[in-house]
Amino acid sequence: MRIAMVANWWYRRGGLGGVMLDEAAWLTRRGHEILPFAAAHEANLETGTAHLFPRFVETSDLGQDLMPIDRLRAARAIIHNPEAAKRFGEFVRQARPDLVHVHGTLRQLSPSILGVARAAGLPIVMTIHDYGLVCPQGLLLKGGRAACISPNCVRGNPVFAIRYRCIKGSVAASALGAVEQLVHRSLGWYRDRVDLFIAPSRFLLNVVGGSGAIRREQLRHLPNGLAIGPTPSRVPDRGGHVLFVGRLVAEKGVNVLLEAARRLPAVPVVIAGDGPVREALTRAAPSNVTFTGHQDQMGLEDLRRRAVAVVSPSVWYENAPLSVLEAMHDGRPVVATDIGGQPELLEQGGGTLVPTGDAEGLAQAIADLWSDRTLAGRRGTDGHEAFMRRFTADRHVAGLEAIYGEALAARVLGRPPGGSPGPGAPRATA
Repeated sequence: MRIAMVANWWYRRGGLGGVMLDEAAWLTRRGHEILPFAAAHEANLETGTAHLFPRFVETSDLGQDLMPIDRLRAARAIIHNPEAAKRFGEFVRQARPDLVHVHGTLRQLSPSILGVARAAGLPIVMTIHDYGLVCPQGLLLKGGRAACISPNCVRGNPVFAIRYRCIKGSVAASALGAVEQLVHRSLGWYRDRVDLFIAPSRFLLNVVGGSGAIRREQLRHLPNGLAIGPTPSRVPDRGGHVLFVGRLVAEKGVNVLLEAARRLPAVPVVIAGDGPVREALTRAAPSNVTFTGHQDQMGLEDLRRRAVAVVSPSVWYENAPLSVLEAMHDGRPVVATDIGGQPELLEQGGGTLVPTGDAEGLAQAIADLWSDRTLAGRRGTDGHEAFMRRFTADRHVAGLEAIYGEALAARVLGRPPGGSPGPGAPRATA
């Protein structure tokens, strides 16, 4: 099958980039041909289709460094990007894909490319990596600081995002995000153009499925997967450290981990990653915390092998963090917050859940594993066994191919998008 894989960028950026590129590699090994389409970002990997990519327009800060006319063009492109639509039309004519798999278009390519794919009669599958279909900010993070409980904008009123300045703390940025979502939602540009949506967590599926933004029958639950690597090493009997891996942004809850570390001065804590709040976190960190900065895959694997536990203290509704799956694969127990899709990953063993924002509870869970290495080893083994049952690359790709087959069959038979799931396809159930 010739699969057009579409995203705002084509490099390993965050969880979305990792999932997308891993899927592309796994599908290629299964005999499919992957045809990338993205905006022309300077970090993109080389691909034979790059000459057809539209310009990358910096919209994360609303183009504050741009001239006013260019800023207006960037704002318009967020809602409907005519250059992306034109380039994608040429891409479809030249590449001749059988199916389009979208990993992200918000704030860059825009859903304009979906109209082109629909006009060409192509089935469209879209993986939902965050809450952008129901939240102007995309994270359900109220004011950019804490989980939005209960989520305000999900049912279609994005005014709250402006009220709480949820995007960049800016009224202008929040207003533009609100308009973007209001237009896309009211015109059904995702609901009426995408055949099937993939939700990596049941939590995300239920939030989006209950929102009215798309039809629940369009949703399929398919957990993320990882390739199977070497047999996990044992949790160290002595020494080691506690590890956090991720982007250093407010929603990851690293500030809570620092407070927990302050209560555990004898426990070394290693924080691997980089991001906009690194400097502030470094200033606030106690002496037992080490920041390593960005690490490549080999560096991360080494840090996990020497770790006693991996911590995911997020304060937002995490969807399905790869850092948790990687810890499970490597036989390391996880201490995670009880929010979003994280509890689902650990429901068959492998870790401990603590309340969001509870530094004392986080410290106690870490201390239990640090002081009892037998317990840490047993939890790590349980997590690895759960990973092998549920989260391998083979299971993920088999589910992906079933969803592709369902979308293709619906298009051939002329059924409406999101009809009844075909045999073997994952269903949109909790």
